[in-house]
Amino acid sequence: MAKYYKRKTKDDDLWKPIEAFLLLYVLYLIFLWFSDKGNFWRWVVYGLIVLILITAGLVLYRTIQIKIKEKRIKRIINTIKTANLEKYINDFISNYGLGKQEKAENSWNYRDYSIAWYRINDLNKFLKEKNIIFSNREICFLLKEYIEKREYKKMLETSETSIHYFKDLNGAGFERLLYRLYEAMGYTIQLTGKVGDQGGDLVIIKGGKRIIVQAKRYQDLVNNKAIQEAVAAKSIYNCDSSTVVTTSDFTSGARELAKANNVYLINGKKLKELILYYLKENWI
Repeated sequence: MAKYYKRKTKDDDLWKPIEAFLLLYVLYLIFLWFSDKGNFWRWVVYGLIVLILITAGLVLYRTIQIKIKEKRIKRIINTIKTANLEKYINDFISNYGLGKQEKAENSWNYRDYSIAWYRINDLNKFLKEKNIIFSNREICFLLKEYIEKREYKKMLETSETSIHYFKDLNGAGFERLLYRLYEAMGYTIQLTGKVGDQGGDLVIIKGGKRIIVQAKRYQDLVNNKAIQEAVAAKSIYNCDSSTVVTTSDFTSGARELAKANNVYLINGKKLKELILYYLKENWI
């Protein structure tokens, strides 16, 4: 039975004569190019017209196929919901599909799930006892839909605790992360231009105050130079104050210079806390 579901699709059979036709057509064009160039261009036009018609027909055929499949799946799901069997299907997947069967020809496999065919036959028998008649193919559609729902729910549940790495970001990627962060904090954000342009990367605005933000995705400590650039950028971008954000930390000299020039510093520890609070993301 497993081999039956692994057979070639109807689309594969549909493309075979089309591929054969295209091959013959190309060979004919090559023949005309060397023997009758007058007819060559006429047949090129004919071929383009036929190709457009075939493509349009295939798109229409595929669209109808998708609509029919969607309608079929919707009917299957509604049947299960009406019979109050959603929990039973989810339990079936949990009990028999979570890697407990070897992925072999005697099993149905989808994503990381593997269910023995005899289990699927048992499920089919159970549904028939409930006056629900599905083919094995429809059972597979059913299982796929509920597996997709499970995986999507799992993704949502784990998204808040997924770990992201600052080292995987380039300069532009770090700027985009800060853009999302300050946006979540209620600021209006303006990009200053290229990464590192004139010592400022973002201008954030809130309550009529303009703040220039310099982004430093460093592993080493940020030194005085970054503070000096931030001070200069405040005037260049007509801002009221400046901030330097880094994924690492600042030297003692940089902290002293920032304090003297009213530059607000956000080190890696504080940045992680802000991102977790406002974006619900874990970064290290």
